Amino acid sequence: MPADADAGGFWVELGGFFGTFPGRVVIAALIVIGAILMAWALRLLIRLTVHRIVTRVKRSQNVEDTQLLQATPLAAARVVQRTRTLGSVLTNITNAAVGVIAVILVVDTVAPETLASLTLLSAAVGAGLGFGAQNIVKDVLGGMFLVIEDQLGVGDVVDTGFATGVVESVGIRTTQVRDVQGTLWYVRNGEMIRVGNMSQGWSRVIVDVGIP
Repeated sequence: MPADADAGGFWVELGGFFGTFPGRVVIAALIVIGAILMAWALRLLIRLTVHRIVTRVKRSQNVEDTQLLQATPLAAARVVQRTRTLGSVLTNITNAAVGVIAVILVVDTVAPETLASLTLLSAAVGAGLGFGAQNIVKDVLGGMFLVIEDQLGVGDVVDTGFATGVVESVGIRTTQVRDVQGTLWYVRNGEMIRVGNMSQGWSRVIVDVGIP
């Protein structure tokens, strides 16, 4: 028997095997493994990019520890904060996107008829979840724009409309502001209609000196 016929028969048998349920399980396992490797590679790429930017800032400021950036110009600390925050956001988005795509591919491979029958149900559930989580999405988008547009940063004196004080942390969903009484306010980013930054690029300090 010619070698070409043997090779053709092998591929036919392999295709027939992948058409059976055990073959679909093998394909699903390969999809899961591929999704894990892809998520790991993307997270590694994001981590390396963030590390490179942070290292560049440290080298330009001649410091070894990120905490020492507090004593350097605020722009350097803000670059580090924005980079790490955006890196965290991109990592979460990568994990969610790869996970959802992997689940859809696995279900479509193992039981394609199930995916078709659940389309309407998943659309209804997705609409309900989207409606219920719209405030969270609003906060996350607001936090991303706060970071990308550099509206405020750690150490800035700001007026968010809800609280006035020093920014201690800028997160994706909330921003922490410490007022003069020492109260730590957690302000939702999506609720901040206006932000007054009293120390970005310019600031004024009033010092009262008593003279006898």
